[in-house]
Amino acid sequence: MATLVEMQDITRLYDRSRGRKRYHSETVTDATSSPVLIPVGVEEAGVAVSPGTDALVEFTLSSYDAIKADTATWYAWPAGAATADTADTITGAATAIRMTSMGASSWEVTA
Repeated sequence: MATLVEMQDITRLYDRSRGRKRYHSETVTDATSSPVLIPVGVEEAGVAVSPGTDALVEFTLSSYDAIKADTATWYAWPAGAATADTADTITGAATAIRMTSMGASSWEVTA
């Protein structure tokens, strides 16, 4: 069963009237990260990857129940496999994203 990760709210108190800003970062070594949930109402999430050997970001449109049960369908992000520092966006229609890494890869997500 997958553990779902929620992004950290980094909105400044005085900016909250304009919406929320969320952030997630981590380093993954020779593994697939836990799914990171895309907050409801987000139109696009920005993702930047700094790959070890290479890394692939994937997104899903599947339900939270399917993600938790490891039965979600995952799709490669538009940038494909990253072998150099890469940034791209994921549509807010996605329910979650994850990164699979060869070597030690780092990624940051904002929404």
